[in-house]
Amino acid sequence: MPRIYLSACLILLAGLHLQAQPKPNIVFILADDLGWRDLSCMGSQYYETPNIDRLASQGLLFTDAYAAAPVCTPTRAAFMTGKTPARLGITAVFDRDRAEMPLLPPDWPHALPHYENTIAERFKDAGYVTAHMGKWHLGPTAEFWPEAHGFDVNVAGCHLGRVPTFFSPYENPRISDGPEGEYLTARLGREAADFIRQNADTSFFLYLPFYSPHAPLEAPEASVSRFETKEPDGGQKIPTYAAMIAEMDKAVGNVMAALEEAGVADNTLLVFTSDNGGVKTIWDVEITDNAPLRAEKFLLYEGGIRVPLIVRWSGVTPEGEKTRQLASTIDFLPTFMAAIGSPVMDPDIDGIDLNPVLRMGDNALINRPLAWHYPHYMPRQEMKPSSAMRVGQFKMIHWLEDHRVELFDLEKDIGETQNLAAQMPDKTRQLYRQLEAWRHQVGALMPRPNPSYATEQEN
Repeated sequence: MPRIYLSACLILLAGLHLQAQPKPNIVFILADDLGWRDLSCMGSQYYETPNIDRLASQGLLFTDAYAAAPVCTPTRAAFMTGKTPARLGITAVFDRDRAEMPLLPPDWPHALPHYENTIAERFKDAGYVTAHMGKWHLGPTAEFWPEAHGFDVNVAGCHLGRVPTFFSPYENPRISDGPEGEYLTARLGREAADFIRQNADTSFFLYLPFYSPHAPLEAPEASVSRFETKEPDGGQKIPTYAAMIAEMDKAVGNVMAALEEAGVADNTLLVFTSDNGGVKTIWDVEITDNAPLRAEKFLLYEGGIRVPLIVRWSGVTPEGEKTRQLASTIDFLPTFMAAIGSPVMDPDIDGIDLNPVLRMGDNALINRPLAWHYPHYMPRQEMKPSSAMRVGQFKMIHWLEDHRVELFDLEKDIGETQNLAAQMPDKTRQLYRQLEAWRHQVGALMPRPNPSYATEQEN
């Protein structure tokens, strides 16, 4: 046979072999308010996460992964669409009465619009069974809940941003009550495991966004008591919060076990991450400590947006390795779609396909900037409207109220303690111009001067 025809046949056979491979299942697990260092595999000496640690040892751990926003709703909208919250206009969870503040927040949609083509709808178009189990928080009424955005199954997804209680009865319209005292995190883990077993013979997309470890701080007493005598790790010292993380870890272990039992673990792309950084205090109650990162949820310092990220895809991701790749919530939609052979072509998708990094780790690093826009005031005084951009090792924060800028070298100063803006004016101007161009490109909504505040100041 002539060589040219032989080569063509080999290419054809290789293509047929790839087509014959079953599409991977996708399991995406999202913690709520889990800080970057709130896992033992991320350095915590107080929290215990053996199952998530095992996942990290089997997959690829991202050290420089970020949530798309410093709060939950915008991040969840970004995951659903692959678009930055600034492009969607969904940039906050709520707006407080800020009549006394210099800027008024922009008007923003309080629900994920139906015209957005969500990740679940894309999976359904690709022949997948889709399930949502846990926190939704992307619309106030049922017409905006998971069933209306492409999910075949919805357990516990509704308007709630946090649960009234983690113990049954749940007061949640999308989950039946269990036996009195049943713990919600464990229940969601069991529901997810059952879904996996029931759909082992088909391709499935499982989105498992836990309500924990978001407040209220509640966990089974037996789990809490394990941490009451344990030595604290700096500000990581709250037994109930530690127990909530431990219970979530057990639920993750339940999901991992179900994948193994169903015989689909080797053909499942499994991701674990968080929707924003950890909360240091709420309602004057201590929660966690994000050190060495600065600040917490609601702020664009690292403590508010840098999150743990672990990806395991057997036979694809390097085992037990770490990567410095800059990654964001907006990347999951294009990454997952490419992984199942349905790459997205939408020009307004802001995320990138991370599959080269999943396959080769730091040997395939992708040079890309990341940006955030949060034009809102939040509970504490320092939480003011701001935007930020990271390019390489440098990160700039632009405070919208007084146009102050801060520049940090994260490679040398992960705690953002040294503002280099005055020392590096050229770099500061460069990042500011990039940030301005990005805000214009995505149509970022800006806060506006508050005339009531100006009048009060004059009086």
